[in-house]
This record gives sequence, C-alpha cells and structure tokens, in this order.
Amino acid sequence: NVFLLGFISAKTESVVVLLCREPCLNVNALKDMNWDLSQWCPLIDDRCFLQWLVKVPSEQEQLRARQISAQQINKVEELWKTNPDASLEDLEKPGIDDEPQPVALKYEDAYQYQNVFAPLIKLEADYDKMMKESQSKDNVIVRWDIGLNKKRVAYFVFPKEDNELRLVPGDELRLRYSGDAAHPAWQAVGHVIKLTAQEEVALELRASQGVPVDVSHGFSVDFVWKSTSFDRMRGAMKTFAVDETSVSGYIYHHLLGHEVEVQMVCNTLPRRFGAPGLPELNASQAFAVKSVLQKPISLIQGPPGTGKTVTSAAIVYNMAKQGKGQVLVCAPSNVAVDQLAEKISATGLKVVRLCAKSREAVSSPVEHLTLHYQVRHLDTSEKSELHKLQLLKDEQGELSSSDEKKYKALKRATEREISQSADVICCTCVGAGDPRLANFRFRQVLIDESTQATEPECLIPLVLGVKQVVLVGDHCQLGPVIMCKKGACAGLAQSLFERLVLLGVKPIRLQVQYRMHPCLSEFPSNSFYEGTLQNGVTINERQSSGIDFPWPVPNRPMFFYV
Repeated sequence: NVFLLGFISAKTESVVVLLCREPCLNVNALKDMNWDLSQWCPLIDDRCFLQWLVKVPSEQEQLRARQISAQQINKVEELWKTNPDASLEDLEKPGIDDEPQPVALKYEDAYQYQNVFAPLIKLEADYDKMMKESQSKDNVIVRWDIGLNKKRVAYFVFPKEDNELRLVPGDELRLRYSGDAAHPAWQAVGHVIKLTAQEEVALELRASQGVPVDVSHGFSVDFVWKSTSFDRMRGAMKTFAVDETSVSGYIYHHLLGHEVEVQMVCNTLPRRFGAPGLPELNASQAFAVKSVLQKPISLIQGPPGTGKTVTSAAIVYNMAKQGKGQVLVCAPSNVAVDQLAEKISATGLKVVRLCAKSREAVSSPVEHLTLHYQVRHLDTSEKSELHKLQLLKDEQGELSSSDEKKYKALKRATEREISQSADVICCTCVGAGDPRLANFRFRQVLIDESTQATEPECLIPLVLGVKQVVLVGDHCQLGPVIMCKKGACAGLAQSLFERLVLLGVKPIRLQVQYRMHPCLSEFPSNSFYEGTLQNGVTINERQSSGIDFPWPVPNRPMFFYV
C-alpha cells in the first residue's frame, strides 16, 4: 500500500530505505540499524509520488497514454479482488456490468420483495465468503494453554491485512499442522474467544484429541466461512411471504409501502412513563415512550448522546407491564444488545440474553443474564442430573452417546423453561433466527441501532408474530456496513428505518443531548437536526481542569489538527 510506504535516508547518504509506517516503524530490531526513524517521510506529496522516485511523464508521453476514468479504475480494482490478473479489457466482457435490480420504495407483495432482496443478499454472502476464505496464513507460531472449561486454547498472532476484514470473537478458524517425523498431520476447528491488545488471537478448539501441544512452529490458519446470518435473512423473507401469521396485516402492508388506514393500539397508558432503576425521563423521551405505546409502528430518532438506550429500556419496561407476552429486543451488534440488556435488567424485569453458541466462551458484561450461564447455574433439584452430566462433559471432553442424548434433551428443556419464564429476550437481529427461539412468538419487538442493520437483517426478529414494532436509530449517522459495492449501490445499504422515513413515517426525535460540550453539539444540531438539538449539559460540566493545553481559541474546545 503506497500510502503507508515512506523512506528514510541512511546515514551513509548513498542509500534510501523504503519502509512502511505500520508496523515496520515500530519494530524494535530496526532501531539499532543506524537509521534515524524520526526522519521517516511519506512517498507521496501533494497527491503525487516524489519526483526522484517516479518521474512525471512528459506531455508527449501523457498524450500517448490511455485515458482512463475514475469509474474504470474502481471497476478494475473491484475485479482484482477476485482475479488479480484482470485488465481493462476485461471490463468489456459481457456480464461485467450486470447491475442487480435495485431496491424499491414500495412492493406489490412479499414475493416481489423477496425477489429484489434475495439476489442482493447472495451477492453480499458470496463476497463475504470470498474475502474470508482468501485469508489463510502459513508459518504461524502457536503457544498452547488450557481454558477453565478444560478445553485447549491456541494463542497466535494473526496479522491484520490492509483489507476490510477483522477478526471478531465467535469467528471460526481452522488450525492445521502438516505433520513431521514425530507428529501425524493434524487439523482442528475452533472459535475465537478473545483478541489481546497485542493482536494475539485466542482460539478455543472444539476437540482436544491428538493436539500437537509440544509443537509451536509451522502451523497454518484458515477462516471457516459460516453462512448462518445470510441463511436466516433468506429464511425471514420466505416466512414473510408464505406465513400469514408472521406479521400482523397492518404491519405487512405498511412494510410493503401500501396505503393503509392509520391504526392506534388500545392500551391503558401508565401515569408515568419512566421505569424504576433508570434516570428520570426528559420531556421528549417521555413523549416518545407515550407515542410508541399507542402505535403499531414507530420510529425513534436519537441523535448522539440523547439517551436512546434509556428511552428504549423505558419502552420495553412499559410494554412488558402490559401483559401481552414476552418482548423481543434486538440490535445488529452484540455490544448494543449487551448495553440494552443491562439497562432493561436494571428496571427489575427478568431478562434472558441469548448468545450465539460460538460466542458462549466470549466474556461479556451481562454474563449473568445469558441463557447459557443461567442454564449452568440453576439450583433446582431436578437440574442436578443436568449438572452431573455437565461436570462429566467438562472433565472428559465428551459423553457416551446415551449420556450425550440425555444431556442434550435435559439442556434443551432447561433452556426452554428459562426462556419461557423471561419477560424480555435480548439477542442480535440475526440471533432472533436461532433455532432455540423457533417456537416462540413475540407480539412486541424493539430494534435498537436499527439504522445500522440491513433491511433483511431487521426482518429476522419481525417475522415471529409481530403486532407492534419500534425501530430506534438515527439515519443521519452511519448506516449498515456492506462489503459488496454492487449490493450497496443497489440499495442494500439503506436500512428499513430509512425506507419507512421515505414512505412518510415521521420519526419521533429525542431532543436533549447529555454527551458533549455545547460548543461541539452546535455543528451536528445545525447541520443535521435543523437546530433542534438542546444541551442537557452546561459548559461548566464539560471543563477539563488541570490540563495545560494551548487551545488556539481558549473558550472553544476544538481545533483542526493538520
């Protein structure tokens, strides 16, 4: 990557060393080699390569060169991802420019909806698979450890490339060893349980048999691509189309953009809209809660720092108190779900946080709310059988087939029992497609950070019988991350929240921000929120005392650092 490359002239003047800023500049071994690392300069200056490195072609040469547009450059770079030898000629080939059918504002029916979104999901899935599977690394050095649950853990460094892929806890990797005189060839699959600050990956292996723990060099690592999230999106769209009970008639037509009579939900409203264990709501938050309880579809727009999570928790508390069954609470990311689960639990409601099986070993701030934790820590007498089997499994690594059958059945029954007794179930949008929730019905669903989810992702929690849906988010902030350019251009990057706004659903906006110095909120307020953002913090509450810093304008807590 030329943008990371730079040079240092060696002290002997006749040599120039080219090296990258990250990580080479920080490698200790280089510090000894009489180069002055502080003299590092980039290879690019004012959008051109340095003159002595790349000669600027003469005008005559420039006239002879092929004129190529930025669009062609982008397309060729896109092709290089799948075919490194592609050239401009390949852009002429048939099929290269086939753009998928773009998303619409309104759809005839759920089948048309499915026909538009399914190809976009497939594009994204194929791209994701290709990116992940191209991530193999060889000559990896491993150090071995044993986890508390007696499973083998391999630690190794998996250097980040410049591409968009980063490992996250729960990812599956395959560790391979080709074998040597003393060891047969070996391979095992495990999942990432943590990433240390030193870019070290901790991989918990599924099976502990035959692991070459006395070997540390010469391993290979591959990504194991999982299609789960894409399968669940496809499944949700199919359910939406074929199952009439998946969503209420009103929501079905509304989501497809059909004209429908405005409906209200009949409820006795509480006197106060806050919830125990949460901060007192301000006027715009209380108004949001009150409005949401009366409508089948609501959008809440929360600019930065306006208390989206507290408002969401208050809504869920009030919904749960109406006795219409369990409330399902989702968000696209695990971090957002954990935050919400914590806040809702603080109101005294019984919360179950459902995690992906691959993330059960990942530490989380709401460990005590997770289903797998609650299953392990149930102290009723009839669960002692499950406990015994669990201990046996932990010690031996596996059970006899009859015991395994018994263990699975007991565990499933316990999971169902705990889940059914909860007031609220929290999981990611994709997690709502977990088979453990297959027979559950949720009439009330709240999706937080919904503007960071793609539309098919948002659909997964909705097709479990929803009659009242609340989408919380902010379409002025970052949208969903789409890897595949074609998919993004065709509209996969537009969230359901945004499409509903375009269809004329008015979002209820939270108005008071408690996060930043009033000087800093002025810009987003005027640029994105028509000047409506009020400050819930004073200048005095946002002073940094004791910092000796030469602010260019003393009473303005910002500056541009070039």
